[in-house]
Amino acid sequence: MKNQNNSLNYRVNYYKVGKNLVLSDLLIFKQNFIDKFIDVSIWIILTIFVTSYIMPYFGLQNNFGVFQFAGILAAVGLFELYSSVVDFVSDLQGDRHVDYALTLPIPSWFAIASKSIYFFIIYLLLAVVVFPIGKLCLWNQLDLTQINYFYLILTLIMQNIFYACFAIWAVSMIDNMSNLGKVWSRFIFPMWFMGGFQFSWMSLYQVNKGIAIINLLNPMIYVTESTRIAFLGQQDYLNFWLCLGALIIFSILAFWIGFMNLKNRLDFVS
Repeated sequence: MKNQNNSLNYRVNYYKVGKNLVLSDLLIFKQNFIDKFIDVSIWIILTIFVTSYIMPYFGLQNNFGVFQFAGILAAVGLFELYSSVVDFVSDLQGDRHVDYALTLPIPSWFAIASKSIYFFIIYLLLAVVVFPIGKLCLWNQLDLTQINYFYLILTLIMQNIFYACFAIWAVSMIDNMSNLGKVWSRFIFPMWFMGGFQFSWMSLYQVNKGIAIINLLNPMIYVTESTRIAFLGQQDYLNFWLCLGALIIFSILAFWIGFMNLKNRLDFVS
């Protein structure tokens, strides 16, 4: 009985320490939230204006704006991920606050996981706050009653869990600040550009089956497809549950590999 109580106390302490780590990061993020919101809003407004009100004159379908907005919503966390990686790598090269987290009375994996939890919260928060902007820009083009909110909530949660885990992996792949350009050119841009932002996986399959099959290794295609299903229905997209299952697998792999790389790099004990 005594051992059970001690185990419970340890778990409670883990929770308290992890919560405080996340809250301390959120307090810092709070200072920059307005700037982040403005940056994302500019991107959304300009993209929707062009795709919804100009491109239809060139023969695109009238619902292309909604199609594009779903792609934007899917990519918000991916683009914010770059800033997260910059901050994390900067810390590793500078003040190394992560060392403090690793010395706390919690498992090292939990200390790194607390960073992922922080990333997840800010990515999800940005995705949620930009949703009204999309509605205002699209106005009558976006029928809120046609959205599958159950699917939308599930995909927003899962995609931002993936982004949070992927950020840890990306950090572990960067040795120093001078190599930060690799995050965008080698990781984020290829994932986004081939991740279905301007096309569906099925349309790519009809154009080139080989490239479409290879593209199934791109986690972003599952993020984009699942988000569009929530807005536009299943129709010509990958199966929704397949997308969520793939994102779960990619998330586990990204966090585990990233954690092991950081463990070897920082030489801490599990």
